Amino acid sequence: MKNKLWYDPKMLSKALDDTFGEESLEEAPEEAESTPRGAESIRDHGEPPACLLEEITGEYVLIFPSGRKQKYRSKSVAKEIAIYYGVENVIFTPYREIYDPTSTCSPLNKDDGLEVNVYKPPKYRNQKPRNGTNRKFPTIEALLMNVIPEKVSHDAFLNWLAVIFNTGCKTGTAWVILGSQGSGKTMLFERVLTPLLGEGNCTELNQDALSSRFNQILHRKQLVCFNEVHSSRQAAERIKTWVTEDQIRLEDKTVRASINRNFLNLIFTSNSQVPVLLEPDDRRFNVVRTGGPLTEVTWFNGSVTIQAIKSELSAFAQFLQAYPYAEADARRTIMNSEKRRLIEAGVNPLDRMVDLLRRGRKSELRMAVDSDLLDESDLSELSNLDKSLTKELVLKLAEGISGETLTMTSLTRELKSRGVGETRGRSDGSTRKREYTWQGEANLDKSDKDSE
Repeated sequence: MKNKLWYDPKMLSKALDDTFGEESLEEAPEEAESTPRGAESIRDHGEPPACLLEEITGEYVLIFPSGRKQKYRSKSVAKEIAIYYGVENVIFTPYREIYDPTSTCSPLNKDDGLEVNVYKPPKYRNQKPRNGTNRKFPTIEALLMNVIPEKVSHDAFLNWLAVIFNTGCKTGTAWVILGSQGSGKTMLFERVLTPLLGEGNCTELNQDALSSRFNQILHRKQLVCFNEVHSSRQAAERIKTWVTEDQIRLEDKTVRASINRNFLNLIFTSNSQVPVLLEPDDRRFNVVRTGGPLTEVTWFNGSVTIQAIKSELSAFAQFLQAYPYAEADARRTIMNSEKRRLIEAGVNPLDRMVDLLRRGRKSELRMAVDSDLLDESDLSELSNLDKSLTKELVLKLAEGISGETLTMTSLTRELKSRGVGETRGRSDGSTRKREYTWQGEANLDKSDKDSE
């Protein structure tokens, strides 16, 4: 049979689609003359396989017109099998399997080989859009309102979801959804978000996946929900990378590490008080608290509700397609009371105090300390806060915020490591005050300005 390498785009795309048979990693035949495994079921196709070399894994791949893909670790074995199937001059063409939800082109031709996009669009993505004001998904809407009751956050989540659904882009922001069991967090992800974006593009993970350095499970995912997690400092750094970086390093126990484009969008759900550690100036996370259990609302009716959600998915997808989304807004986060609480819960008390001092947040400093600890002179001095306070007052603030008894020496050492200096004063106390001094924030954010 004449050697014929078929690189027709439609056929190669079909062949690499995971829906067309399972991949197999073949081993060498026991004898050179032996029939390769699976030969009887494939030999009748008439066309020889395409011979490719997967650049990332280093595996030799034979792809048949039927869609069957066979992989080999040994070049000699792969060559022998290819010859058996009619390839006369075996040349393994380099190719890369990529995952890119922003592009539906497959394959993409490259000068140095082939680049094949294995992203599989969901069935709901290319429907006929309907008017955005015509909402015919009351059950999904009710579920969304219970999971995210607050209007500003609710609208922001819809915009975030519409950006992902329509563009496939990575938003660079994530959601932390706090609430008791049964409030609809898992139902929203499993029954609404996963079908909308495609089963193969979404996954749910737990604390083990967040803690392990082996993260291959994130490969070729667009939306990941971490259920009932609590973050450590080490995990917090890993999460920040997943949320914002354009590339991700994937590691597995059996496959060598590789660098891939990062299309992850993340949701964290938890009953924990601190599921994710947030920095005071965080620009990555939106934080919301759910309503009560679904069993307490009149519209929820178990399996009937689940079936209603399924029947409404098409209408909701059409609504998202017509949604006037704004990518820039999806990349911004909202500062609200839940986010402030989460920041305070995860921040070192002295870090929090220094941050409030730098921002000139007088009211928050007063509220953070028991009023019995501050006398009239302290309150007067605090009301005139401007990049310095007496050491005695700062000590009171530090003890009130941390809940610990501190010495001036230990406090000075801690503050120095945080960029807060000191003015020692004269030994007789007749001239300069003994003060702590610092530089204020150059630019207050909107929440700072609104609070003044």
